[in-house]
Amino acid sequence: MRNAILPTLVAVLTLAGCSREFPETPLTSEEAIQHNKLAAQNDHDSRVEQGRLAFMHNHIDEAEALLQQAVKEEPQDMEAKAWLAANDCKIAGRAGPWLMGFDKLYGVWACQNDLKSAVEAAPDNFTVLMIQLATDAEVDMFGSMARAIETRDSLLKKIETKPNAYPPSAKEAFFKAAIRIGELQNDPASIHDYSQRVLSLNIDKGSMQKAKESIQSR
Repeated sequence: MRNAILPTLVAVLTLAGCSREFPETPLTSEEAIQHNKLAAQNDHDSRVEQGRLAFMHNHIDEAEALLQQAVKEEPQDMEAKAWLAANDCKIAGRAGPWLMGFDKLYGVWACQNDLKSAVEAAPDNFTVLMIQLATDAEVDMFGSMARAIETRDSLLKKIETKPNAYPPSAKEAFFKAAIRIGELQNDPASIHDYSQRVLSLNIDKGSMQKAKESIQSR
């Protein structure tokens, strides 16, 4: 019994004495304009996008309010649910010690479960999978890193099998997420491999743009 409890206690002690900072960053001028337009529209999709913007800039409380409302409006929107779960993981991460950290531990466990349920409901949704991949890698608890690596490998196989099914922006986001996993795992080979993929992708995009400009100039 004692041995079975030990890993959980170690996790609790690790979480109990610290909270993680998520410093807010300002929106760019373009994002601020987009944010105001979305707020004026006042519909579900706009709220989800507002929540995503707030999440990306660590405006955690704003993101929480927007995404909670979005999930309440449309419980079957798995992208909204995934963004909310990822934001809940940030909330758990910033929480200070309380009850020896058990509340923090529960918060991490709960947000990861919400992410898993979103993926189970929408297993082919690229955005949902990317949210889970990135969040699981950063959290790195309850086997989440192994799950992030499994998701990375599965997505890479899909991209390599049907490369034209994914726009360059999606591929770039995936490769950069894979680089981040390599950094967290201290895996220079993986970092180099995915960095080269990003470089090749950007070269391809540059070549396409030059070709387009050449055609337009004729």
